[in-house]
Amino acid sequence: MKNKTSRSTGVLLLNLGGPDSLSAVKPFLFNLFSDIEIIRLGPSFLHKPIAYLISSLRGKKTEEAYSLIGGKSPICDITFAQAKALEEVLNKPGVRTQVSGEDDSSIVTSDLSPSLKVSVAMRYWHPLIEKVIPELYESGTRQLIVLSLYPQYSVATTGSSLNKLQEVTAKYDIEIFTVLSWFDHPLYIDALVHSIKEGLKIFGQTVSVPAESSSGVHVLFSAHSLPVKFIEEGDP
Repeated sequence: MKNKTSRSTGVLLLNLGGPDSLSAVKPFLFNLFSDIEIIRLGPSFLHKPIAYLISSLRGKKTEEAYSLIGGKSPICDITFAQAKALEEVLNKPGVRTQVSGEDDSSIVTSDLSPSLKVSVAMRYWHPLIEKVIPELYESGTRQLIVLSLYPQYSVATTGSSLNKLQEVTAKYDIEIFTVLSWFDHPLYIDALVHSIKEGLKIFGQTVSVPAESSSGVHVLFSAHSLPVKFIEEGDP
């Protein structure tokens, strides 16, 4: 077992990122469409030119959509709020964080050490992974507990973010511990159930099991689709 102070151990939340202004929409789209992990546009040497063309063509319509919700994506504000809440919980007296490494060793952060920092890095817009990692290294971070905020693993989401993270951290002496998926964690499921119950209250409905077919209220589950080719190639 390795005992480390939290000055060398940090937590990193990974997320998609989103434009923080209308002027950021086109460069955000370019970064998104440039990711060959999720969108494969012709031969590799044409990938970025095609990505630039698509982001330019879609830019105006996408800007109009963002203007309807305040001129920016809320994802950054939400993710930083989550990081702050997590940091507060992890630094409560008596709370210890332990993560097992590949060699069965552990990082243990004690409540007697300085506060554990929770940081945020985004895949396609600021704060970008490639900017955050050097800053963490310069601040003394040598171990990172990395949590992707996509509950289900896919090469197009968590996979892409972790590949970029690995590419960047290869230049630095930082040990990475990753949480790949948590879609079936009881607390996550409880959070979904809570959200559904709160939504049903709008209609004056309560949850019953089995559900009453006469209630007139339907719960719609929606998910982002994936190209069939990804699934055929083994994406879980």
